[in-house]
Amino acid sequence: MKRNAITRLKAWKEKEFRKPMWMTGIKGAGKTYLALDFAKSFYEGNLYVNFETNASIRELFKRKAESVKEDFNLISPLCEYYQIPEELIGNVLIILDEITASKEALNALDMFAGEENGLSVLIISSNGAVYENMPKEKKTKYEHFMLYPMEFDEFLQAIGSEWYAEVIKGHYQTNRKIPTIVHNELITLFEDYLAVGGMPAAVNEYITMDSVENVPEIHRMLYGNMQREMIRHAAEGEAIKMEQIFQIMLPELLKENKKFQFRMIRKGATYAMYRSAIEKLVQNAYLLQCKKQESFDAMEEGREEEKVSFKLYLPDIGILNTLIAKNYPVGDSEELFEQAYDNGLVRKTLLENYTMQSLTAKGYEPVFWESASQAKLDFVIRNKDGIIPLEAKASESSRSKSISIFRNQVDVPYAVKISSKNYEYANQIKYLPYYAIFCL
Repeated sequence: MKRNAITRLKAWKEKEFRKPMWMTGIKGAGKTYLALDFAKSFYEGNLYVNFETNASIRELFKRKAESVKEDFNLISPLCEYYQIPEELIGNVLIILDEITASKEALNALDMFAGEENGLSVLIISSNGAVYENMPKEKKTKYEHFMLYPMEFDEFLQAIGSEWYAEVIKGHYQTNRKIPTIVHNELITLFEDYLAVGGMPAAVNEYITMDSVENVPEIHRMLYGNMQREMIRHAAEGEAIKMEQIFQIMLPELLKENKKFQFRMIRKGATYAMYRSAIEKLVQNAYLLQCKKQESFDAMEEGREEEKVSFKLYLPDIGILNTLIAKNYPVGDSEELFEQAYDNGLVRKTLLENYTMQSLTAKGYEPVFWESASQAKLDFVIRNKDGIIPLEAKASESSRSKSISIFRNQVDVPYAVKISSKNYEYANQIKYLPYYAIFCL
């Protein structure tokens, strides 16, 4: 499965002096597969070390750290354990999977990262909070990126329909409508993507069986793994709070107003009580966070604001789709789900979550906006052109005053309306079909 992140890794390899590359992302997003595929395509070989599953190498690093008689660096123990002459190590990609499982190896990596060398070291970690919480001076020793579930164009390539991805990109540049027959085919494929999502195991099941029938079982397994991994890396009190947040995610997402409400966790719950748990969930990409933006002058200048009002989304649209289907109807939530279906909120929730997932995977940090007159935009991004408001619709309807009100307050080069409608550009509004969000 070809991943867009391979382009970033190729650019990293071509640098004369490479900092170690730190790749984070939820378990099951395809980090290890990407690393090994990259090594196979661009190196003579690889040295793959999994610190989570290999107790012997963890013990070796522990002994090295305790010894005061031996020089201790990252590379020597690896060459010793795998019986590789150190002079040959420069021709391979060194992949350190789940290195956070070894405190000693992590310390050795920190010392190694401060030196100039020609080695290619790729670090993989599902516990992204370890990197995110490093002091700034340590972070500068590394390059970093988060690997998210597959985007729609990656899904198209995986199923052998890369031609469609090129068509989408071409029409995005010209704003010309895609022929109706092709547009309808893309809408059908997009509906499959909403059901399958971007987790490689689910995509592989869809390809193998040529059906979405067994995909929900893969989603349930992945979701369970995600929750177990989340709890494993957290202190007991924080783990309980994370579980409480996960338990209310469906009711939160199926509300008309998707701003996170702490009272849904329990009476008396506050932002201060749950802030640390939410930050860890976001740092590890178990949840995606979209904050409310008050000052767009600050956003234009790249300045941070302290924001307490926010929305939370799940990292994979396929998993969300399965969770909604699995939980409808269930006990006390039956009325909630019936209202959500009757009001079209299920469809809106899926498309909104998909939009957030796609924008995040492209490297944006989307925010949302509301005015006193109840006008609102679910997403606003900042790109090379400036501040761009995005309005996502579940239907082709394009009537809305929100963008006009926003334009009266903020100078924007153009706006984007996303729906099932074909491409169009009029009155400084770019009409974009959902399947083309990856082009933004």
